[in-house]
Amino acid sequence: MLRRTAAAITLTALAACSGHAPAWADFAAHDAAHDSEMSVGTGSTTADPSTTDGSQGSATTDALPMTATGEPEDTATTGDPTSDGPTSSGSESLLQPRILEVGMPAIVHLAGPVDLQVSTRDASRVRVKLDGVELDELVDQGAGVFAGTVPCFGSVDNGAHTLDVIALNDSLADLRAIDFQVAAPPAGDLAWAVPYPIGSRARRIVVTAEGDAIEVGAIEVDGAPRPSIRKRSGKNGAEVWAEGTIVLDSREGSVDAAALTPDGRIWVAMNVRQADKAWRPRILLLDADGHETGIEMPTEAGATVGGIAADGAGGFFAVGFAGSGLGDMDVVIWRMNGEHVAVFSAKPWDYVPNGDKNLAHSFSDFAFDVVIKGAAAWVVGASAGKHEGNETQARGLLVPLDLETGAQFDPVIVQVPSGGWRQGMYLGAAAHPDGIAVVGYGATADSTSQRIEIAIYDASGSRIWFQPEAAADVAYGTAVAVNAHGGVIVTGVVRDKDVLRGVLLGRKSTLYDHKFPPSAEPSAALGLALDAWDQVFVIGEVTAGGMRHARVAFVRQ
Repeated sequence: MLRRTAAAITLTALAACSGHAPAWADFAAHDAAHDSEMSVGTGSTTADPSTTDGSQGSATTDALPMTATGEPEDTATTGDPTSDGPTSSGSESLLQPRILEVGMPAIVHLAGPVDLQVSTRDASRVRVKLDGVELDELVDQGAGVFAGTVPCFGSVDNGAHTLDVIALNDSLADLRAIDFQVAAPPAGDLAWAVPYPIGSRARRIVVTAEGDAIEVGAIEVDGAPRPSIRKRSGKNGAEVWAEGTIVLDSREGSVDAAALTPDGRIWVAMNVRQADKAWRPRILLLDADGHETGIEMPTEAGATVGGIAADGAGGFFAVGFAGSGLGDMDVVIWRMNGEHVAVFSAKPWDYVPNGDKNLAHSFSDFAFDVVIKGAAAWVVGASAGKHEGNETQARGLLVPLDLETGAQFDPVIVQVPSGGWRQGMYLGAAAHPDGIAVVGYGATADSTSQRIEIAIYDASGSRIWFQPEAAADVAYGTAVAVNAHGGVIVTGVVRDKDVLRGVLLGRKSTLYDHKFPPSAEPSAALGLALDAWDQVFVIGEVTAGGMRHARVAFVRQ
């Protein structure tokens, strides 16, 4: 969204060319004309691979393991064993199962599901283990053929692996050990990138179960940005929908957040300028092809929506901010359940340190992203006020709220200052196995120096991992995702010499730095999403000839 709302100015990556990342003072200003630009969005969406780590009891077998060999991309097969004939088991005669052939590439080069086919004789089931870890049981295709997939997560899996294939018939089994290699491109390699028309705006991106990207933002129509959505193929960036980019509202505005329901429909959160010049949030449900379903959350002018998450039943929880009428700004939340019943709308939440009612409405609070985990909606943003002494400072904010009632859970987490780094904000969040991962920035008291800060908090509020990046005149993180191997991936903006530049950073167990193309004009990385195999879609903006336009890219991991 590119404007100043009735509430406040919030983050715009390219606007930071003027000198700094968003500071708390930017959010305190009111402007009745609402004619400036802003940008706010939600966090990232990560799809889960359909594998299991459970194990079944292993069958006994006297068959010797056989190792397949082959050339790159060729299919490796086992030998041609002969049947031992029927075997007596109690009052029944069992046939000894035999593995006749295993179709599996000898070398795997790309992340994703690798097709596996096993031809058998006299087998009723086929189990598979990858390096000792049980995978999903193969599906019986008939005529002794069983099929499934083997997961590959890219360069993190580079090296030698062993696939144990076990054909079963009751208590009898045949085993074959298949050796193969993974040789995937290095993490951080750019697979493809697609620019958009001049005047287009990028906000956030989510990934479908099929591995395609849903991108939201705005496209310029008649000289003004209009809320828009598009879908691109994960394979090569080609547009999927016949209509191309779909404009969702004829009024000025942008889609600033999106989330996918379990059945593939799309919740979008946008902010639009009404005929009376007032800005109003719109939250509506689209079908999987980007068309309105007729389901929409009732809203009123006066608040800004910035982040949205879908729950397991197909409902949503959305967050933003609005003026309280008492001299400060409050976090506001919206909720519609899976039956599409509106539960609460623009419900305010105010940070009150230690529950001291004398401090009510003494801090200005903002929400930019939300993550649903269990019964809690974790809201991420910032709170500006007198956190220490009499000096007003902004600090990152992370607060768990009851998904169904909006009631506050404990603890409320406020960004911890470190040395001279006294200020900051949290702008993106993602679920982590040990809690919640957040990203934003830290700044010195005078905001002359800034750095991207990444942290993981557990449910008790303890910061269990912290990663500050190098200091710069301008530096802030915009979105975060967590991959299946514990890697923390973030997007952000860093001043590179005299120009702002979008960055994609892999941290913790996944280490790399990927930067937007070098240019004398600014760029920004504003959002990311991981597909089921941890490959990264990153969305942002670049500038050409003084004109901004959106850019989406696919980066290998």
